[in-house]
Amino acid sequence: MPVKHWSRAGLMLTAWCNARCASCYLCCGPDRADEMPVATALRVWEELIAASPHGCRIHLTGGEPFGSWERLIELCLAARAGGLGPLESVETNAFWASSPALVGERLRALDQAGMGKLVISADPYHQQFVPIERPRLLARVGEDVLGAHRVQVRWRDWLETGGDTDCLAPPEREALFARYAAAGRERVSGRAAFSLSASLPQRSPSQLADTSCSEPLLRAKHVHVAPDGSVMPGTCGGLVLGRCDHESVAVMWQRLGQDWADRPVVGALARGGPAALLATATAAGFVPEKTYAGKCHLCWHVRRFLHRHGAGEGELGPDWLYQA
Repeated sequence: MPVKHWSRAGLMLTAWCNARCASCYLCCGPDRADEMPVATALRVWEELIAASPHGCRIHLTGGEPFGSWERLIELCLAARAGGLGPLESVETNAFWASSPALVGERLRALDQAGMGKLVISADPYHQQFVPIERPRLLARVGEDVLGAHRVQVRWRDWLETGGDTDCLAPPEREALFARYAAAGRERVSGRAAFSLSASLPQRSPSQLADTSCSEPLLRAKHVHVAPDGSVMPGTCGGLVLGRCDHESVAVMWQRLGQDWADRPVVGALARGGPAALLATATAAGFVPEKTYAGKCHLCWHVRRFLHRHGAGEGELGPDWLYQA
């Protein structure tokens, strides 16, 4: 099966985030210190563009990339000065958006540095940690500075009608989380596998069998690059397709195309989905739960077991992502 070129990539500038959202499939939080140096980000950015005949659209993400404003703007300015491809977007939860003056100043700087869109995270999970007034302020000033077509909110309906979930009693908050998760807006992996899965419809592992993951692993065109250089499928945090601190992106992509079928984790998932990986884990002593909230939940449970037992070396990481 040919592996598609990566035409969209998110550079995780940091795993640090002021929030510790129940929905975070990358398990970011205040206790994460991993950061991607500016020089590394520039090199990977350039290699991603060069590795694909169609180029590669880059977005900057985390964690929370605004956790170090100086490093974020330094990278954006250096990328523009170096003639790298346009910066598709920068993502943020708006925790820093404390005043119209500060927001306007930073957005004008990013605009001049070549940012395409501003992407704002706003949902019940983030609003446990970030007052909803801040993403609302950021969106409002962003539309004035950049234009409405360059401000994207995830999720716009919550931004307009939501509130502060931290003011809710725990049962009410959990019920709200359950309704939001049931709408299919969250990936049930990472921290969400533990925080949100119980509220979703359940199926037995046998009902999740024979579901290949070849499309998200090998055919999807979107990847994330972790601060340590691990390249992960865009929707599958914790699965490592290669390491761009060990080899160039082009060589990594070629290697994946040549040997993916021989890789114990990626190969099993691409052929038979989580059920295929479950067989490997069961042989090592893994005991599955009776039910799971979908194949991603099962996959995460299996992968976490394998990682904790030293299996899947080179394919499961970064290590901190499995410490949720």
